[in-house]
Amino acid sequence: MTFTRLHISVFLGIAVLAWTAVLYMQGVQLTWAEICVHLAPFSSVVGVLVTLALLLEHLAWPLPVLHGWFVKRPDLRGTWHVSLQSDWFDPDTNSRIPPITCYMGVKQTLSTLQMHLMTPESDSWFIADQILPSPSAEGYQVVGVYTNNPNIHLRGVRSEMHRGALVFDSHGPPNRPDSLTGEYWTDRKTSGSMVLGARRQKLYTLFSDAEAAFGVDAGN
Repeated sequence: MTFTRLHISVFLGIAVLAWTAVLYMQGVQLTWAEICVHLAPFSSVVGVLVTLALLLEHLAWPLPVLHGWFVKRPDLRGTWHVSLQSDWFDPDTNSRIPPITCYMGVKQTLSTLQMHLMTPESDSWFIADQILPSPSAEGYQVVGVYTNNPNIHLRGVRSEMHRGALVFDSHGPPNRPDSLTGEYWTDRKTSGSMVLGARRQKLYTLFSDAEAAFGVDAGN
């Protein structure tokens, strides 16, 4: 949830009312004229708070100096190299398919997260997410529900639209992890594992662009 000017105005208004009530209970008598004088900067204060909220939401939240005490959220932005191992058996070979190289684009602010998995044949997008402290007290867990959209030419042939859920654990510096490892499950009764390793700062939205950006050094 992103705080808007309306939210901040309401919170500040409640704070002013509470402050006034406490002063009244302490015996401080304020005339209406004095109250109006003190409320004159209200709009300017709201403007300052809105500006600070926007800066924190979009720019300041990843700063290491804020992490841990003011912001508890890992910086996952960019495009990750992914090794995906599914438990799905290919009916043509009657064997488990080999690991798939794919890419995960992550767009993030303080209050929002969108993870986009790009494979040669489909795209998956988060439709719900939550970032939690890791049970190990080191790093974070990313929990998500996603929807998968296969290439239209594959639907009805060997792949259909489906939904799934996944859980990632972060590794490395808590504020900017080096890697993510996790598992996923789908409503097609398949499951698997994913390892997110190398990362590029630029956000890619096409598999071909991400593949070209990583090139032969994808593991570095």
